[in-house]
Amino acid sequence: MKNTEEVNTLSKPHTTLKTNLQCSLIIALCFLWTATGYLSWMYHLLDFAESSSVDWLTEVIGYLFQAFGIFIFSIVIKHNSHLLLKKSSFIACIVADFAFIILSALTNRLLYILIFGYLMNLFHGIIAGFYLTLLATQVEHKYRSLVFGGAYAASSIASWLLSLPNHSRFLLSGYALIMYGIFICITIGMIIVEKERTPLGKISYTEEKASTGTIALAGLTVVLVSLTRGIGFYFPMADISKGISLEFSRAFYAIGLILAGIVGDRSRKYGAVSCLAALAFPFAMIALSGEVGISIVLWIIGYCLFGFLAVFRVVLFSDIARTKENLLYIAGFGLMFGRIGDAAGNLTGIILNNKLIPLVIVSSICFAVTFIVFFLLYNKLYMPVPRALPTQEERLNAFIQKYELSLRENEVLNLIIEGDSNGEISEKLFISENTVKFHVRNILKKTRCSNRTELITALNRSE
Repeated sequence: MKNTEEVNTLSKPHTTLKTNLQCSLIIALCFLWTATGYLSWMYHLLDFAESSSVDWLTEVIGYLFQAFGIFIFSIVIKHNSHLLLKKSSFIACIVADFAFIILSALTNRLLYILIFGYLMNLFHGIIAGFYLTLLATQVEHKYRSLVFGGAYAASSIASWLLSLPNHSRFLLSGYALIMYGIFICITIGMIIVEKERTPLGKISYTEEKASTGTIALAGLTVVLVSLTRGIGFYFPMADISKGISLEFSRAFYAIGLILAGIVGDRSRKYGAVSCLAALAFPFAMIALSGEVGISIVLWIIGYCLFGFLAVFRVVLFSDIARTKENLLYIAGFGLMFGRIGDAAGNLTGIILNNKLIPLVIVSSICFAVTFIVFFLLYNKLYMPVPRALPTQEERLNAFIQKYELSLRENEVLNLIIEGDSNGEISEKLFISENTVKFHVRNILKKTRCSNRTELITALNRSE
């Protein structure tokens, strides 16, 4: 936001570190089992449908269900914000999510795989709403990007490690479900033993003006950024049959996430610009796709750069949500709008796949529109507001208050400013010239000026 730093609500540095680590671990665990559960569902579908069908069933419809889950969470929280502090609500949703992960993995009928899979994605969105609101409410502004980026990075690496046994077939085995159960038990345990959260009423808010227009512009920006990225590179399932490991590529996601976290906490402006720069990659993807042996390189680079987009869109809405208590319900909107953009971009990429000229035209138009909207938001959030120069009267009043000049000294100072001599001041104020000299000496002493010229200069430089 506009050069604003939040007030630290925690009294001790080690308490801040502990809170950040707790939040980061909870986010990492939630993302780990939701992301790998999603991959298990995707691989399971590949046994029952063509890869082209799986693309739009998972990366379009599945993403929309995740977005809808976040939306449901936000609506409920908007009217019942006390649920944010109730651990039982979070745990109940985690248990429901795990149930649908199991059901989607164990059924062998395509219709049921889809039904249970979409319900799983719906709860993935609700879970994301919980942990992203936790990020917004419990983590300070200066650590928020790295806490989120680090959590997602750790879970991406863990996801890759889980895929190593039996060449990713492990994610389709019953052992994977047992592993998910262990992770979920650890997550629930972390939530239970978690340090009591700061009550919503005691959280410090930046109290900036986050108008409906600003929120809408932020949402549109996230949709367009995600759409542009998705058009150029929607991670097609057909590449998996060519030997590409989805999890191995996702491990490189960690690099981009950590870098984005560091850059974003150093400066939100740098993080935003890095996100926009990453959108140049889809053009390279379009130009090089189909080249023999280069697909794996494109997947790796794509995931590295996607880290900057992922951090930007989440932290953007975390920061906006932290401006006022009644905006906490939008903390998950970054991922919600991102998933909508991802789905739209992936669908466009699927439709225009192998149609180079239309793909380049659509991608170029989307990038141009994104560029314009992005900088409208950038100017609104990150550019400093020019301060109006104070008037001569305002400057004089501030100067008088700063140096605690008396009423008579104020009168003398005004006549000094007009260029009157001691004698002229004496006549206008009906006091002796010696009294004028006395007041002038006092004014110079209080303002630490040696003469009238220096006094006038000090007044003109004051704000």
